[in-house]
Amino acid sequence: MTRLGILISLSLLCSSAIAAEKDGICGYRTACHGAVFSLHIWRAFDGGIEFKLCTRREPRRSFLLVTRDPDEKNEREEPIKVSLNDATYQKILTLYDSALGYNVKDAAGGYDGSSWCLETRRGFTYSKACFWSPGHDSEGRRLTGLLRLGQELWSIAAIEPRYGPLY
Repeated sequence: MTRLGILISLSLLCSSAIAAEKDGICGYRTACHGAVFSLHIWRAFDGGIEFKLCTRREPRRSFLLVTRDPDEKNEREEPIKVSLNDATYQKILTLYDSALGYNVKDAAGGYDGSSWCLETRRGFTYSKACFWSPGHDSEGRRLTGLLRLGQELWSIAAIEPRYGPLY
């Protein structure tokens, strides 16, 4: 009987580890844990960067996962996991809520600049919205919230852009 119990326990542990890996480090969004949102920023002359806010049930276990796209040599960097205190986590959530006030009919575009994609899953609702250079006429395009969110995430990650400023 003991061997059967061990076998069942190992089977459950392996299946949960596989499920967690499939959904990434954050995991699938549920009421108590998972990815709250992700913001992917591609700049015209630089690789992109993705910020993913990961929440956990336990206080002070939430974190920001930062992943850079491969550089020009196709070298992939390991994701950076930035621990968040409660105040920083709440600040990011407030900025995120503000970022959701964007204009869904925004049609601005250009040859240069950046593309910002905000992706979220709330319950059964999934959304992804992409915008060209939110720094351009951000108030008129209702993108000041998104711009502030991206700037704050970049600041929290404390990494320098590879080739010039964030725009």
